[in-house]
Amino acid sequence: MPSYVTEWSLTRRKMFCNCARRFTIKYLTDKYREFNKNHPAKRLSPWDLMILSTRQVFFQWLEDLHRNVIWSDKMLYSTIKLKIITNSHETDYQQKHGLNFDKKILISKGYARLKKLIRQPLLKKLARGGIKEWSYHERTKVVTFGHLDVYCSPDIVFRTGNKWNLVRLNFQSEIKQPYLDLELTTMLLWSKSNQYLPNLESKFNIYGIFYQQGKWHQKRVRPSKKGFQETKQLLENDVHQMNLLQKEFYRTKDIDAMPLTNSPSYCKRCPYKTNCPINA
Repeated sequence: MPSYVTEWSLTRRKMFCNCARRFTIKYLTDKYREFNKNHPAKRLSPWDLMILSTRQVFFQWLEDLHRNVIWSDKMLYSTIKLKIITNSHETDYQQKHGLNFDKKILISKGYARLKKLIRQPLLKKLARGGIKEWSYHERTKVVTFGHLDVYCSPDIVFRTGNKWNLVRLNFQSEIKQPYLDLELTTMLLWSKSNQYLPNLESKFNIYGIFYQQGKWHQKRVRPSKKGFQETKQLLENDVHQMNLLQKEFYRTKDIDAMPLTNSPSYCKRCPYKTNCPINA
């Protein structure tokens, strides 16, 4: 019998809610888990490759900005171009999967998405030196919450006056986000594990910056004790449901019996769609 699922991340949650079959393949089967471990980039659709590349370049831009190195538009374009070409060669999608896509389109889309992002008011203020005390973080460090390992660090942290601000970016969000406030509030778990930050919810502002239907949007959440408790309940419930799915999968041993997505656009981007019954 496999060990219980104990890890939570926003990526896992989105995948679980959108398509249980895709979640099962990526996280609950030894065969695909080992494959993804050894060939992580090869399970990306071209569109997700563009999104991944865009995020990687953004953090390069952010790292240089933190060192007071300012990029020109030409630098931004050439960097996203190089990153997409490099990532596409590493995935080797065209040769391995018979998939044809135009890199020029991906480069153009990635560049446009980045340009719009750094024009966002909060990031524009950051770029112009309007915020003096700030840092950036990769979501690779885990926070222990009870029996769970939670990946919930913010992308950017900055201070204004007596307030600390936690910012998370989503480079491709769903149209419907019913639990967005609670998902963003998970960043408070990270803050509470940081000894240099206050332990009071009222000392924080929480921001989500997300790309949806061709535009970047900004969401602000004012955290509260009630909201934080609801967030912890969301984590517990998510992992409980993931474990129920795992139990059902190991009972049936049938990946294709797992619930499928209802979204054609999500299905279109899925790297496991080749043998999916939804396409039968």
